[in-house]
Amino acid sequence: MTSRLNPQLIAGLVFVLIGAAFLLSSLDLSYGTWRKIGPGAFPGLVASALIAMGVIVAFTAEKHDTSKEQPGLYSSKVTFIIAAIVVFGLVIRGGGLLPAVFCCCVISSLASRPLRPVKSMLYGLGLGTACSLAFVKGLGMPVAIIGPWFGL
Repeated sequence: MTSRLNPQLIAGLVFVLIGAAFLLSSLDLSYGTWRKIGPGAFPGLVASALIAMGVIVAFTAEKHDTSKEQPGLYSSKVTFIIAAIVVFGLVIRGGGLLPAVFCCCVISSLASRPLRPVKSMLYGLGLGTACSLAFVKGLGMPVAIIGPWFGL
């Protein structure tokens, strides 16, 4: 037996609804001009992109066969992802951005199989460096790259 509604279609519709809600709320703000972008331009752009993604996901949804095995939720993997976010929040102030991103990458990589610790550490260093350059140096965010825990 087949059903028209499946998880992919529902996810696409949820994306469209969330994007539409944010787009409607951004209409009250000024969009500005191309030279001087207003406070409503970025939320409107992100909401439009979310709506477009939702439409693409919904239209590419395949017919759902109820006899197929449903995907399960792997609680151990979700636990690693949540732990990575919590550790990022705990490390960012005292350790700095680079160690926080590094820890986040290493802990979240524990959710994947096969585990490749050297590769995840290299990714963590690369991503931490890129985030430090983009956010601290490029955008001037008031976050230390290496925090006071390291005495630097």
